[in-house]
Amino acid sequence: MREVAVRYVNGPLQGVGAVSLPDNGPDEPPLLQRIPLPTTDRDFRETMSRMVGGQGHAIYERTVRNEAEEWEYQLVRVE
Repeated sequence: MREVAVRYVNGPLQGVGAVSLPDNGPDEPPLLQRIPLPTTDRDFRETMSRMVGGQGHAIYERTVRNEAEEWEYQLVRVE
């Protein structure tokens, strides 16, 4: 496995991260990512529980590769 640097440019997971890819896999990370959201805020957690029956997820879409060689992801929606 190898790691590829990514940057979430907006939304609840904003910041730098990494995606693991198989050694013999593609050079680019997936176009879409569905990532479970942390649930630290009580009101947010209760709202998400009512909406999706458990844990919320953020859907991010890969956009461009920036000057720092990170793949950038934009928030599409929160489920």
